[in-house]
Amino acid sequence: EADKAQLTADIATLSGEIAANKKALMEATELREAESKENDKTVAEAGAGKEAVEQAIQVLNTFYGGAAFAQKGSFVPTNSDRDGKTVADKAPKVFDEDYKGSQEASKGIIGMLEVILADFDRTDTTVQQQEKDAANAFDTFKTQSEADTASKEQAVQTKEGEVTMIEDELVGLKDDLSGAEKNHQLALDELQKLNAMCVAGEESYEERVEKRQKEIEALKEAHDMLENWKN
Repeated sequence: EADKAQLTADIATLSGEIAANKKALMEATELREAESKENDKTVAEAGAGKEAVEQAIQVLNTFYGGAAFAQKGSFVPTNSDRDGKTVADKAPKVFDEDYKGSQEASKGIIGMLEVILADFDRTDTTVQQQEKDAANAFDTFKTQSEADTASKEQAVQTKEGEVTMIEDELVGLKDDLSGAEKNHQLALDELQKLNAMCVAGEESYEERVEKRQKEIEALKEAHDMLENWKN
């Protein structure tokens, strides 16, 4: 019974640990899927942003490159200042198709876009590495968790088998005990019978003498009857 109680307690403990393992793995799987989805979204957004910035840089390079080419000519337009720039040349935002922009401003804008482009590149690289590391860590956790769960499930099966064997043995022992008790009672009954025959039924000395005297008298009476019959 003690062994059975210990095995039952062990099974309960292992079952609790198995349930905890499965719950932890389920929660980790949900978090990993959500994290992977978010990382994929971030990488996609970084890729789209990078592409847009690259296109912007290309447009600006083309635009400001045309301005640099136009400024190489020797023509000085009328109504220009001493640097040969007209009002249209200096227009800050609104300009006609002849305006090619400030070369100094172009350096600042393109430089800023190049910084943004580098940020997108760094984001893409960093997030992809983080995703790879997280995936590897999850795979390791999953493998270890499933192996531990399988080991505990095997232990539960083994202990359940041992409990079944003990229960069968207990049933056998109970049957043997019941049989032994019956045999013991039969022996007691038989002993009582023998006691009644050998002890309680034993004659005293006086009873034996009286019985013997009666037998002698009966023999004498029989002898006298025979003698009288002959005469």
